[in-house]
Amino acid sequence: MSSANELVFAYRSLWKNRQLDVDDLSSLNEAIRDDLLDARTHPRARKSLHEKYVLAVERILESAVEHDHQLQLISLHTKKLRELIQNEGRNHS
Repeated sequence: MSSANELVFAYRSLWKNRQLDVDDLSSLNEAIRDDLLDARTHPRARKSLHEKYVLAVERILESAVEHDHQLQLISLHTKKLRELIQNEGRNHS
């Protein structure tokens, strides 16, 4: 298992032209959440959670990030997606 710092560095390397305030596991999870929610995009142009998840996984797999880090980043994205879907279901109940 990689250290949190290695995962943070791996995630940052996915974004060449984006300023990210990601320096620990907590801020990494927040950045993943924001990415999946398409928070940096105008509300009318936002994609669905599932579309953003697929794009994120593709970006990770097409990157030069080490295979182990890729799997861990995909795992973090998957956990966050499930959490967001679960929360979305509660909000509509």
